[in-house]
Amino acid sequence: MANLSEIARLTKVSISTVSKVLNGKGRVSEKKRKEILKVARELGYTPNYHARSMARRTKILTIGLIVPDIINPFFASLTRGVEKACGEDALVILMDSFRNLEREEKLIKSARFFGIDGIIVGNSRVSDDLVEEISGYIPVVVFDKFYELDNVASIVLDNRYGAYMATKHLIENGCKNIVHLGGTHELYVSLERARGYEAAMNEANLKPMVEPVGYNESVGYEGMKRLIDSDVQIDGVFCMNDLVAIGAIKALKEKGLRIPEDVAVIGFDDDEELCEIVDPPLSSIHQPVEEMGEVAAKLLFELIKGNSKIKRYVFTPRLVVRQSSLKKVKS
Repeated sequence: MANLSEIARLTKVSISTVSKVLNGKGRVSEKKRKEILKVARELGYTPNYHARSMARRTKILTIGLIVPDIINPFFASLTRGVEKACGEDALVILMDSFRNLEREEKLIKSARFFGIDGIIVGNSRVSDDLVEEISGYIPVVVFDKFYELDNVASIVLDNRYGAYMATKHLIENGCKNIVHLGGTHELYVSLERARGYEAAMNEANLKPMVEPVGYNESVGYEGMKRLIDSDVQIDGVFCMNDLVAIGAIKALKEKGLRIPEDVAVIGFDDDEELCEIVDPPLSSIHQPVEEMGEVAAKLLFELIKGNSKIKRYVFTPRLVVRQSSLKKVKS
């Protein structure tokens, strides 16, 4: 592979002159500049950006970010937060596992071979053994699970409390037959939200109904349709996330049910743009997703620096009430 010294020899200039031209700097005649660029192209010269970054006073870090579904607004906001925190100090390599556990594990295991300085795993499905294994090579930040490992930090939302708040809100608005359209139970966050829902239902002496469906609009729609067709009495629905809630609302409307008068609905995540365009506007449990992404990146930077004292950062959700859950409103 061609290098700067070979280009300098063929164009009869110094290596520093070649370097300046290839980087768009320095004062060089137009004729000589074109000649240097021409020779570089003919020799197939490719800049070594890794070596260049190593030569800088401050190395640019390479951060791996693995998410299960980049189309989901939650993970889009999470990515934005990570990118904002990294700024010009780090390059973010975004990897989508498409909710395929095998693919996700392969991405995590291969991260250390790609010159990645640290990795952020944007969900709680990753196995504990894998986190322990990869943390022996590079720092790791994981969402929604705690670890007592030197090279691992956690970003955690109090999902159980958020689900409890959502369910209690439906109960306080007159709902008695409340179903939880939940996520699949291999995710710790799904289990925590189901537990929060069950706690509120048991506290009110109401019978819990947990229906694990998944995480997108289509499964929310199909799950809600099945429940309606089974003639189960429902007057309230707490959904795993806002996308599931949107699917549920679609199914309810198709059956001629009014929201919130017949069935009150609440989601989780509170993507404001998404919640406001739904008819009626969707109540939801807010989590500061972008801020969570920023903090995840900052925790990872600390781990890369060798600071393993910061083990976790816990966020508290809050209830955002819109029309979809206000069962007491007049029709």
